Amino acid sequence: MNSTTTRISTNYMLQSTDGKSTWISEDAVKHCQNVRRAIETTRQTAIQVNAADAELKQIVRFCEHYKDGYTLYQPLTQWDQQFFCMEDSEMMDLLMAATELFVAPIMNICFQTLKNKTRQMTLEEKLKACGLCYSILSKDGQMFELTENAAKLSGFISSYKSTNGIYLNNKANPILLDVMAAPLSIILKWCEQHKMEKSVVMTAWDKELLTMGMPELTQVLCAANALDIKGGLVNMVIEMMGQAVCG
Repeated sequence: MNSTTTRISTNYMLQSTDGKSTWISEDAVKHCQNVRRAIETTRQTAIQVNAADAELKQIVRFCEHYKDGYTLYQPLTQWDQQFFCMEDSEMMDLLMAATELFVAPIMNICFQTLKNKTRQMTLEEKLKACGLCYSILSKDGQMFELTENAAKLSGFISSYKSTNGIYLNNKANPILLDVMAAPLSIILKWCEQHKMEKSVVMTAWDKELLTMGMPELTQVLCAANALDIKGGLVNMVIEMMGQAVCG
């Protein structure tokens, strides 16, 4: 009579930094090198990891899908393409979490994807993709992002950050402005354009940005005054208003 041996697989509970738990199988956890070392060291089945629940769940899903082994294909398989189809900021969060757990396949793909994208990015886009910016919420609920040097052109935003202890990558606690999205988007574009200039002179770019009707120019003027925008935006708007009246 033949006998067979059944291997009993152990499941491990991973506890995220935001107090939630996710289970991962013994075969899948092999991809998480730091978790595996913690298991071998502590002999515990519940492991605290330095990753938020959202990213942790994604990592576990990847590891479970490839629990029998992973091979990196170029181009990526359809499953991988769908898994890694996300915003740059989300991929950066996933990369940071995967680095904490040391999940090499996810780290490699995220790093290469972001590297390829940033080759075509402006410095402003790179900073925003890495979370090196401030999140700003308009009066009508639209979210904007503003890089650090551009934020310095607003006396109100600078004061708000200092008073309320706001730091970069503040998506969870955005800067709340009593300004509607339409004029705010114009002002923030202007700030990004002129953030590194000591002396600002109106150019064709500014004229194109501020080519709009008198009601819209009035909204931008009021918002720029409310936000205490430095560098000459108010004067430019007034000049464009004068041209609109004369024209």
